[in-house]
Amino acid sequence: MSLVRALTTAVGVGGLLAGVLVDPALAKTNGITDAAIAQDGVLTSRVDSPVAPGVNYTSFERLDPKGWQRGDILDTDLSKHGVTVDLVNNGGKVSGGQPLSQQLARKGAIAGVNGDFFDINDTTAPLGVGVEQSGKLLNAPAAGHNDTAVIGKDGLGQIAQLFLQGTAVDGTTKLELTNLNSPAVNAGGIGLYTPEWGDAARTRTVDGLPTVREVILRDGVVVSSATTPATTPLAANEQSLIGREAGADALTALQVGDKVDVQYGLRPDAANVAVGISGNYQLAKDGKVPDDVPDADLAPRTAVGFDADGSRMILLTVDGRATGSRGLSLKEMGQLMISLGADDALNLDGGGSSTMLARTPGKAAPDVVNDPSDGSERLIPNGLGLLPVKGSDKLKGFRVESVGTSQDGPDADVSRSSRVLTGLSRVLSATGYDETYAPASGTPSWYAGSNVRVDQHGVVTGRRAGDVVVTATRGSANGRFPMTVLGTPTRLAPSTRQVSLSDPSATGFFEVDGYDGDGFSTWIEPQDVKLTYDSAVVKVVAKRNGFEVNALTSDAVSTVITAKVGALSTQLSVTAGLTSTVVDKLDDLTKWAANAVPVGAATATESAAEGHDGGQAIALDYSLTGSTATRAAYLSQTPQQTLPGQPQKLGAWIYGDGKGAWLRANAYDAAGGTAQTLNLATTIDWTGWKYVEADIPPGLTYPLRFWRIYVVETSPTRQYSGRIIVDDLTVRSAPPVTMDPPAKVIDPMVVTDGTVETSGRWRFAVMSDAQFTSDDPNSDYVKQARRTIREALAQKPDFLVINGDFVDRAFGPDIALAKQIIDEEVAGKVPVHYVPGNHETYGPGDLSEWKKVFGAATSTFDHKGTRFILRDSSLGSLRAGGFDQILDLRKQLDDAATNKTIKNVVVMAHHPIDDPSPTQNSQLGDRKEAAMIVQWLADFRASTGKGAAYMAAHAGTFAATRTDGVLLPLTGNSGKSPAAAPDAGGFTGWALVGIDPKATAAPAGERKWSAPERSWFQVELRPHVDSLELTAPASLRRGQSAAASATVIQDDRRVPVSFPVSADWWGSTLLHIGPAKTAPFWAVASYDPATGQLTALRPGTAQLGVTVNGVSKSTTLRVDW
Repeated sequence: MSLVRALTTAVGVGGLLAGVLVDPALAKTNGITDAAIAQDGVLTSRVDSPVAPGVNYTSFERLDPKGWQRGDILDTDLSKHGVTVDLVNNGGKVSGGQPLSQQLARKGAIAGVNGDFFDINDTTAPLGVGVEQSGKLLNAPAAGHNDTAVIGKDGLGQIAQLFLQGTAVDGTTKLELTNLNSPAVNAGGIGLYTPEWGDAARTRTVDGLPTVREVILRDGVVVSSATTPATTPLAANEQSLIGREAGADALTALQVGDKVDVQYGLRPDAANVAVGISGNYQLAKDGKVPDDVPDADLAPRTAVGFDADGSRMILLTVDGRATGSRGLSLKEMGQLMISLGADDALNLDGGGSSTMLARTPGKAAPDVVNDPSDGSERLIPNGLGLLPVKGSDKLKGFRVESVGTSQDGPDADVSRSSRVLTGLSRVLSATGYDETYAPASGTPSWYAGSNVRVDQHGVVTGRRAGDVVVTATRGSANGRFPMTVLGTPTRLAPSTRQVSLSDPSATGFFEVDGYDGDGFSTWIEPQDVKLTYDSAVVKVVAKRNGFEVNALTSDAVSTVITAKVGALSTQLSVTAGLTSTVVDKLDDLTKWAANAVPVGAATATESAAEGHDGGQAIALDYSLTGSTATRAAYLSQTPQQTLPGQPQKLGAWIYGDGKGAWLRANAYDAAGGTAQTLNLATTIDWTGWKYVEADIPPGLTYPLRFWRIYVVETSPTRQYSGRIIVDDLTVRSAPPVTMDPPAKVIDPMVVTDGTVETSGRWRFAVMSDAQFTSDDPNSDYVKQARRTIREALAQKPDFLVINGDFVDRAFGPDIALAKQIIDEEVAGKVPVHYVPGNHETYGPGDLSEWKKVFGAATSTFDHKGTRFILRDSSLGSLRAGGFDQILDLRKQLDDAATNKTIKNVVVMAHHPIDDPSPTQNSQLGDRKEAAMIVQWLADFRASTGKGAAYMAAHAGTFAATRTDGVLLPLTGNSGKSPAAAPDAGGFTGWALVGIDPKATAAPAGERKWSAPERSWFQVELRPHVDSLELTAPASLRRGQSAAASATVIQDDRRVPVSFPVSADWWGSTLLHIGPAKTAPFWAVASYDPATGQLTALRPGTAQLGVTVNGVSKSTTLRVDW
C-alpha cells in the first residue's frame, strides 16, 4: 500500500503530536508526559480522551530500539469523582468465562481490563484471589498465586499478598482448607467449592489423581461422600469439599449426616480489602522493578499499578505478536508502569487474554480499544471494571466526528477524516454527553467559518482551502471539529486496484481517494462518488468511508467499477472465484535448466524426479555454500511460458527439504523492464510435498511470461545444500477484465522542459545502483559507473551523492574498486557523499568492509541553507541500521525548524518510501517507519514553511511524487538494467538537483493545505544517451498541428522523451516553445512540450531542437499557406 493512504499520526516538530484534529475539550490529558510513554524511544502517536470524571484514556504508539509498540492506558483518580473499582466475571460465576465486554456490561462498567491467569484449557477458573466490591471472597488459594491488586475499603489501591484462611469442622475434626473455587486443589489439600464455582465439572479440579474424595454438604450437613466428584452443579444451599492425597484421606472422617461448620475468608491482615484480583509477577515495588522479574519473552501484556499513596490507579495493556506491535517483556512492562507513575504494579494475564475496553464520550457502552492478539476477545474468567457515578443526563457537550470513521472497522481512515477537498463533502455527527460523559440527548445546530458550508444535518462542503472549525451547539452545550479544506481535486485513486472475493460469501471493501495539486489527499464521501459497474455480477453498498462489495453469483466472474467525482474518474476491478489451470506439469526436462549465483560458489543441477501425484517432476539440487554473499539456485524455463488469462495467483507443488531457503519466482509482464519477483514462501520449513502460492499484484500488464523458480539465501552464516522438487506449475485466474491504465501523474519538481540552471539555483548530482563487482574491473557496469560520474561532473555540481548500491557485493576487493573509481574519476574535484545501500552489505552481511574505507554510514551537513540528513537503510530500514540514527533524525529536524540559516531539509537514504512498481518489493521494509518519516517531514514543513524532501533509489526506476507537500524524488539505476518499462522511468542515468537558496518559507496560513514553496527543489532526471532521435513533420500548412517527439536510445531500450525524462526543448527565433495561444505574432510555429503538439502559425521556416543530458538533435519545419 502506498503511504499516501497509510500515514499515521506521528511526532511533529519539537515533539508535538500531529494528526487527527479533535475538539480540545475532549483532548484532556492525564498528566502522563510524552517522555514517560516514549522512554528510550520516540512517541509516534498519542490520543487522549475522557472516560468519566477522574478517568482518562490514552492510546499510544512508539518506536524504540526493539521495534514498534502500541498500547492503551486507563488513568484513574481513586481519591475523588466517585469512580469505583470492582471485580467483574462470568455472571457471578468463577468458572466458565465470558468476553470482558459482557462482564463489564453486567455491572454497568464504562471501562476495564482483563484479570487473573486461569485454567485456559479446562475450567477457565482463575488461579488466584478474587474479591468483589461487596467484600465477597469468590476464589482464593491458601498458598500459590497470592500477589493481588487490592482496592481497600478506603478506596485506595495497593499490591498485596492475599491468602485463603478456612476450616471445615464437624465437632471433633478440624480440616484446613487449601483452596476456594480454584481450578486445581493444592497437593495433599482440601478445596472448598461453592455455588459461585459455576457449571464446570468439579472432576476437572483433580483429573488423573489416584486418591480423591468429594464430600457434599447441603445446609451444612454431609449428604454424600464419594471417590469421584459429582458432575452436577451445586445448588444454592450446597457446598463441596474435594480432597486429594492426604486431603482425601482426611475427608473420610466426615460421614453422611454429620453437621459440618465451614468458615472461610482472607487472613485477618486483609480485613481492609474491598476488591482484589490476582496476577503473577509484581512488576514494580517501591518504584523499582524487582530483580526476579524476567526480561525474556515479548508478548501482549496487561498490568495494574498504583502510585505511592494509592490514590491513582494505572491500567495498561500493550499489544504484541504483530508486525505493528512487538509486545514487551515483563521487565519492560514494569519499567513502563514506573515511568507512567506507578510505585507498585502487578502483571495480570497477557497474551491473547490482554483486553482493554473504554467508553467514548456520549456512548453508553465501552468498546474494545486494544488489538487482542487472538483477533477478538477471548473468554476469560474475570477482570477489573470501572463504575462511574450516575450523571444528570443533561446535555453538557457534543463529541463531533466524521460519520465515515465513527464506527469500528479495519478500513476506517481516522487520520484523514478531518480533511475535505474543495467542492466535496464530509459528513459529521454530533453525539451528546452529560457532565459524566454519559449519553445525553439533544439535536444540535451547526455552524462553521466561511470557507465551508455546513447544513443542519452536519454535512460540510469545502468552499475554499483553509483551516476551519465546525461547531455543533445546543444552548450552552457545544462540540468542535477542526478541519482542513484542501484544494480542488486533480485526480482520483482507489484504495486498491483490485478487490478479490474468494467466494460469494466473501466481502470486499474499497474507498476512493482524492488528491489536490500539491499531493494532499483524503478519502471521498461515498455520497460524492458515482459508481458504474455490472450490477448482475456484484453488489456495491456505501459503508463508512467507502464501499462494501459482494459477489452475486457463485460463478467465477469479473467486472470493472468506474468511480466518478465530477469530471474525474478512476477504476478498479472486482473478481469473484478463481479457476485453476496447470500451465506446466514439469514432465519435460528439456525445457528447464538450473544455474546458480555467485558463479563458482553456489551450484545447482536439475534432474527428473517423481511428482506429487506419481508422475514426473523436476528436482533442483543446490548448494548455497562457498560464499557469504547472497546465494541463489534457479530453475529456469526456456522458452519462457506465456501464462493464460489474467492470473491472480501463481503456485506449484514443492517437495520441501526443510533447510529454510527463501522460495521465489520471477515473471515478466508485457510492459517490459526487469522480471517481477513473487514470494512463494519466506522459508522452506517443511519436508515432503506442499502446495505453495504467491499473490500476483494488481497493476501488472498482461499477458505475463513465467521465467523461473528459485531458492535464495541472504544470511552469510547459513551455509547448506539441499534438494527441492517442483511439480505442476499452476495459475489461478478470474475472467479477464480491461481497465484504463492509471493516468501518469506528472510532478512539477521534475524539469521536463528547461534546466535547473535558473534563478540562481545551486546544484548537486545524484547517482545510484551501478552494482559492479571486482570480478571484472572493466565490466559494462564499471564503464557505466565511470560514465555517470563523468557526465555528472561535467555539469559542475557543488557535490556528488552516491545513493547506495554503487557496488553489487561488498567484499574487500569490491569496496577497494569502488574507492579506486571514485578517486580516479572525481579526483577531488567535488566532495562525494556515499550513502550505503543493501548491496554494500552483500557478502559480509553488514557494512564492516564498507566502513573501513568510507567511514560512518550516516551523516548530516548544511550547504547553502539546505540541511542534508543522510541515513543508512542498508538492512532494509533505518532502525535496522541503528536506532540512534532515528533519534538523530528527530534531533536534526527539530534543530532545522528553529535554525534561521536553514531554509529546507533533504533526507537521503537508499530505500524509497514507496516502490512505484506493482510488486512493491523495493521499498523500506518497515511500512510504519516509512509512514513516520514522511509524517515527520510533513509536520516539519507544515510547522515551519520550510521545504522537505526524501530522496531515494533502489527501485530501479526514475520517479517523482509528493505527499502532503513532502517531495519524494526517486533515482533509478546508473549501471544495472532498470526494473521498469522505458516509458515508466525504466532507463539508466542520474539526477541533477537544483536548490533555490532564496526560497522563502510558505505562509503560515497555507502550509497544511498547500505547498507554495514547491519551487525550492527542482530535479533533472537525465538518462544516458547513446543516441537521440527527433521525429517531426518536415512541413505543415498554416493552422495545421502534428505530433513531434524525441526518443533516447540506450542499449536496446527506446526511451520516450517525456515525464520523467528531463529535456530542454528549443528552437530558432521564429519557433515558439509553449502553447500556440501564447506565441508572439511573428512566430512561424510553436511547439508545446506538455502536449507534444507542433502547430504551424504562419508561412516560413523554423528549427525545432531538443537536448537530453547534453546530447542535442534538431529538425527543420517548413510552413506553407
